[in-house]
Amino acid sequence: MPPSVNWPIFLGIIWAVILLGLFSAAFHLTRWPTQISLVWALIIVTVVALCARLIPNLFLPMGAGYDIESYQIVGNLVLHRKDVYTSQEALRRHPYLPLQMYWMAFSLWLAQTFDIPFVKIVRLAPILADAGIAVWLILRLHNRLSLPLAFRSGLLYALNPITVFVSAYHGQFDAIPVLLTLVAIEMIEVSPLRSGLWLGLGILDKSWPVLALPSLLATVRNWRQRFSLAVGCFLIPALGTAVYALMFKASPWAIIHRAISYDWGIGVWGYTYFFHLLAVLNPAYSSPFAFLIHYGRYITLTLLGGVWLWRARKEPTGSGVLTVLVAFFATTHAFSIQYLMWPIAFAVLKGDQRTEQWLLRYTLGAFAYMLLTYSTLILTPAITIWMPLKQADTFFIRPLTLPAWLVAVVWLIDRLRTSTLYTSDDKSPI
Repeated sequence: MPPSVNWPIFLGIIWAVILLGLFSAAFHLTRWPTQISLVWALIIVTVVALCARLIPNLFLPMGAGYDIESYQIVGNLVLHRKDVYTSQEALRRHPYLPLQMYWMAFSLWLAQTFDIPFVKIVRLAPILADAGIAVWLILRLHNRLSLPLAFRSGLLYALNPITVFVSAYHGQFDAIPVLLTLVAIEMIEVSPLRSGLWLGLGILDKSWPVLALPSLLATVRNWRQRFSLAVGCFLIPALGTAVYALMFKASPWAIIHRAISYDWGIGVWGYTYFFHLLAVLNPAYSSPFAFLIHYGRYITLTLLGGVWLWRARKEPTGSGVLTVLVAFFATTHAFSIQYLMWPIAFAVLKGDQRTEQWLLRYTLGAFAYMLLTYSTLILTPAITIWMPLKQADTFFIRPLTLPAWLVAVVWLIDRLRTSTLYTSDDKSPI
């Protein structure tokens, strides 16, 4: 190899190829020489999930530069009791409610105290949550599938390269709200209030689990239960915001406004790319893109609302959440690369062959984009060696999203046409 080879990136690509091979092997795992026990299934999936994520975290020093820097800035502000939401230093660095910032601060304290690289510590939270999802899927699917099939489903998640890259390479926290949303779905029939509390905890970490709330509300059958669910859902974010505001003498409205106004990545994904491209090629035709910037969120919300009314509200809770998430990827105006992990656990949870086929197509399309983007831009700006960043972003990076977006569009059409309707006799939350 020439001396200029970026070894962390090269080794990361090798690990990605290994993961794809193992994921493919798990996907085609249909014959079982011996009957596996539940204990061994849980042990094996836990070890596989942790190894798939801890190996790159331990031996590959890279992380998403901007985000890891943001975590350090936010963590440092928290340690010094400074308000993150009004600090100019953290402007646009933390567009979430106050939960994950405490882990960032603790990680920074550990890194400084014990002289450990910050990136290796801060990624442990999403890594552990991601491994927990694989285990949770086995426990949940074991109730309605044979144990070998539940074990296989756990492996499909544990080895999915998208989830590995988001948690162990990028270091984004999305695995935590995914896990909390799964728990909320499980709890809905036991206690709507507790279900709402779990979902609210997910929202306190990142705002997007609110997309699961309509499906959860549709599952319960009377207004008292719906009220309990809604109270639980909004109580945790309200308490979390109030505690932070008291501790840091901050404005609750500034915190809430930062979270609900998050609207980045317009022109990166799907149909919005064509409006961005038109504005770049001919600035005289930039008005449609400007319209999308100002009103895109309302277009997305309207389309999601239509999908939910037409199909998702009639499905079991987990299936409804999956339909809404697939609809999000088919219609969203805003996008960040870590979003790509959102639907994977819910697709595995569905547990049917048709959904698995769509999961395979989605994984291949989305990970092709993810691997190239991480390897040339996010983890290292290698693309700038061959072309200026602005041109590379417009004519190379953004078009790579189109195959995955088209898969999401066709997947949504398929779900709208073929999803099993929720009936009064079907009480399964899946």
